[in-house]
Amino acid sequence: MAVTSGRNKVFKLIARGVELDLFQDETIYLSNNVTGLFDIGKLPSDFTRQITIPGTRKNNEFFQHVYDIAIDEPFLFKTNEKVIAQFDFDGFYVSQGYIQLNKVNIKENKYIDSYEVSVFGLLSSFKRDLQSITLNNLGVLDHYNHILSVENIKASWSGSAYETASLFGGGEFTSSFDGHSLGGEIVYMLTDSGKQHAYQSSLSNNLFGIDTPNGKLGAQDFKPAIRLDLVIDAIFDQTEYTYESTFLSESRFDDTYVLADRGLKYPVISGTDLEINGQIEVGPVSGSSTPLELVSGVTQSLLFTNVYDDPSFSIIAADGEYQPFFGDTVVQSSNGLGELTLNIGVSGSNQNSYPELSLYRQPNTPTGLPNIIPLTYMNDYIRRDQVESSGDKEYTLTQEFNTTFYSGSSYDFNIGFETKGGGALNVTIGPGGNTESRLKIKTLNELGDLMPIDMPANMPFGTSGITLLDFLASVQKKFNLQIYPSKTKPRHFIIETFNNWYKQGKVKNFDSFVDLNKSISVTPANNLGMREVEFGDTLDIDFLTQNFKKQNNREFGKSYFRDTQNFFSEGKLEVKTKLGSSPLRYVAGSGTEGFSVVRLTAFYAVIANSTSTLCVQGEFQLYHDGSGVRPVFGDTIYYDVNGTSPVVTYDYILLDNAPTIYNLNPGTGEFGSIFGTCAGGGGQTS
Repeated sequence: MAVTSGRNKVFKLIARGVELDLFQDETIYLSNNVTGLFDIGKLPSDFTRQITIPGTRKNNEFFQHVYDIAIDEPFLFKTNEKVIAQFDFDGFYVSQGYIQLNKVNIKENKYIDSYEVSVFGLLSSFKRDLQSITLNNLGVLDHYNHILSVENIKASWSGSAYETASLFGGGEFTSSFDGHSLGGEIVYMLTDSGKQHAYQSSLSNNLFGIDTPNGKLGAQDFKPAIRLDLVIDAIFDQTEYTYESTFLSESRFDDTYVLADRGLKYPVISGTDLEINGQIEVGPVSGSSTPLELVSGVTQSLLFTNVYDDPSFSIIAADGEYQPFFGDTVVQSSNGLGELTLNIGVSGSNQNSYPELSLYRQPNTPTGLPNIIPLTYMNDYIRRDQVESSGDKEYTLTQEFNTTFYSGSSYDFNIGFETKGGGALNVTIGPGGNTESRLKIKTLNELGDLMPIDMPANMPFGTSGITLLDFLASVQKKFNLQIYPSKTKPRHFIIETFNNWYKQGKVKNFDSFVDLNKSISVTPANNLGMREVEFGDTLDIDFLTQNFKKQNNREFGKSYFRDTQNFFSEGKLEVKTKLGSSPLRYVAGSGTEGFSVVRLTAFYAVIANSTSTLCVQGEFQLYHDGSGVRPVFGDTIYYDVNGTSPVVTYDYILLDNAPTIYNLNPGTGEFGSIFGTCAGGGGQTS
């Protein structure tokens, strides 16, 4: 659109509140300066106009004052002075920007004829600032830094849109930057950080569910989310612009949050690295530590000195002991989640004999006594197999374990066993020189507690950093917003929905700009409509999003609209943000999809096909689906807590070493009626 100032002076150039005089025939091109209304990501970065304005009395007074123009030596004016200006096209289009004096034209070497100035808008500077800063560099977000703790996580759930104070009992928590209350501004979300949290009911017995004491959640398993409007405030604050918006002040944005998510990683904590500190993976060295022959009742070191992973240098090179690295954290001790894999050889002549293995963490600071870590899953597995048949056997078994580590202490892991069921057993770790055994420390669960969490560092990063421009443009598209500069306030924007912006428009008569001597073509507005419209986000690379697309043949979160009323509409409009959306992942086994989760009850018992064997055999852990502590008639007996492996092929069961023998259905594992009793540790007496 070319605007000629000679027609009713529709174009105005206002600098420091002064409307400067313009030449009547000056033509100003404003064709691309309204793109910010519809897509802030396409704001013109080169909005620069060269115009010439007359040397009138008003203009002379302005430039002599602002640029120190002297008639005698006008070439001495200040060339580096930028002056905030306002550009008005008859009230229809307004832009904020600057003017800069480039040249002064002298006529007859006596007086100033004209001034040549450059006019450039603030929008270009705004875009340039936005695309050079990422969310992680949004330093003003340190206003929301705080201490990571279980208490603060619970407190974030009260005083916000998710207030459940009666359930969680959260209190107030404050910013560590300036002490202001963060209630409602920060809310913590449970994220698995790639660790795949699940309830025990959906896991095998060798893993810990989050609903068990050994698998409980810690502070580092949660990530903060910050209210969306606060992020937008921070963007404008950091770029030294301001904005107003009745839309963003609506109540819906009191519970619209941006998850501070850096992918499958723990939160970023100042002073420690939760991804690596204290983590190790070690194993045996062939020929020197395998095979490791165990003696019943005697403990000895695992001798796992082959280091496969030690990112924080927690293994002491001299003797191979483990000294967990805590970083600069104030935490003096931490619960650790470990994983033990053992290649075990078992041999012995007595079918009723089985080993009961234990892992020992030595020493147990500060008492100096060993910390015994039971290997329940391994023992139950070997016990069942040994009872079913005798002979030399080899197992490779894995199970998680928990123990506590202290800052500055070093540890060695020992292994030992006791023979159960009578007879003698030979137990070997790594028979035949097998080196498959591993000891891992997966994480120190409490390292991040009581440490400051850096909000800018925790903001979403994507693959190469998310710029403020990408983020703001995506929010604009997500909510169909119009972003435009204020007519009266410099460096100030107005953010509204399209409908509100459209309602505020005025009807303008352009007849004075139309040459009636030329042909005029009119296109009906309905012919400009699109036949198809798609709204969606950028397809993310995470497993859930990709899997959703494969299963449903469409992208998650995408909406499709087709105009079936307007016969003349054609074409397709795709509105796509640069944000990634993903289906919410429920915690496995939590029952959130509406199915009933079976939670089996553990008990100890003996099973056998003969009562004589039953009465002398050692007990081990089983599970039943009844409502009581012990099974009753009709309950089904299972090997696993998930209820997937019923105890079949056995005829009898003995509960808790009690003398009463019960029938067991060998086909279904169903608990039956009383068969008889045991007495004196011998066979059946009745």
